[in-house]
Amino acid sequence: MVLAPALLVVAALLAQPLGSRSGDDAGAANLHPVVLVPGYGSDQLEAMLTAAYEPPAPACAGSADQGWFPLWPNHTAMRDASQVPCFADQMSLVYDAGADDYRNADGVATRTPFFGSARALIGWDRLVQQLEGMGYRDGETLHAAPYDFRYAVAPPGHPSAVGDRYFRDLGRLIQESRLIHGRPAIVVAHSFGCALTYQLLLSRPLPWRRRYVKHVVLLGPALGGFAHGMRLLSAGMDYGLPNVPRPAMLRMARTQQSALWRLPTPLVFGDRPLAMTSAAAYSARNVSAFLEAIGFQEGVRPYLTRVLPMWEALPPPMVPVTSVVGFGVSTPETYVFGADGLEGEAEVLYGDGDGEINMVSLAAVERWSEVEGQVLKVVRLRGVHHDGFFSIDFALNSTLAEISEAGESVIEQIGIVSCQQKCSDY
Repeated sequence: MVLAPALLVVAALLAQPLGSRSGDDAGAANLHPVVLVPGYGSDQLEAMLTAAYEPPAPACAGSADQGWFPLWPNHTAMRDASQVPCFADQMSLVYDAGADDYRNADGVATRTPFFGSARALIGWDRLVQQLEGMGYRDGETLHAAPYDFRYAVAPPGHPSAVGDRYFRDLGRLIQESRLIHGRPAIVVAHSFGCALTYQLLLSRPLPWRRRYVKHVVLLGPALGGFAHGMRLLSAGMDYGLPNVPRPAMLRMARTQQSALWRLPTPLVFGDRPLAMTSAAAYSARNVSAFLEAIGFQEGVRPYLTRVLPMWEALPPPMVPVTSVVGFGVSTPETYVFGADGLEGEAEVLYGDGDGEINMVSLAAVERWSEVEGQVLKVVRLRGVHHDGFFSIDFALNSTLAEISEAGESVIEQIGIVSCQQKCSDY
């Protein structure tokens, strides 16, 4: 039986890394397999150009024998400005309105290497090393499920070739982990990976979830979108590259299927103003008007038919969940635009969150506390940025502690664990 929520204040977190706790063969034999689902841009992406590719500039023409090359991360474009248009062109997708699905640009083939292995991940090194110190072995009891983060999935009745294939692969990986080791898997997801993991669980029958998934650990879940998602669509994305022209930034931001998943949802954000001009205010309830106002009319249909239906409700997954979130970090909450309108610079009004995801979205999972039978634990870490779970010692240790606890026993009550001391001591 699920108990009522309680607030537990932790005076100090772990002093030593958990990797020192175990590592012997006997302990490793008792481990539940762990499947890691990364966030946006946290795994590698490779591309290959075919004869159908029409380069936007001479420097973008690939040779016939070039084969597969790194598309993300793209260190070549960082060093050579002539490659920036190539990266922008090859990174963009096409929404085929007739087929009602997304695809790569003509002549561009992509793949995510190392599926099943932690070698695929970017920025997870310290967490992976600590898990290995606990006895996990990459490709055996420790797996990663990289994906082409430009894509997402779609609701029933709408095709999503890439997303559906990923869900088949991820579901098979989780299922085979149980069949091989005789123990259900612990799924650890971060950021956009949390949204995908959640939707995967909802897409599977409840008996499947309970048989193959022991516990889900969500790191920085944004199950209600975030305010900065609107700004990314109005201003574009440069992926950290220098001197990216605005048209290229907008194309990369707006053509990707996953871009619309960043938008704040009405269920979570309600009527609060997120973008304001002298003539209008835009909230999560009039996103379609916002998309039209920024000149992204072609995004309205896929948003209304392929994204919004998936986030009109947040039913509990009915498997044990631990949500680990940062808080107390200034996070963009409202963008106030001046005379240049939505295309110009904006004054940013900040609120609580993890620096990227607003607190209202991070806390969306807490509504599951009222559902009988749903096991939920929330861990709040003061001062931890959205990516801090992999770099800040106390946040990393807290994450490892939750994974370890998930493997030892089912959490029998809902609680909010809030770190209030030494949380800004990086």
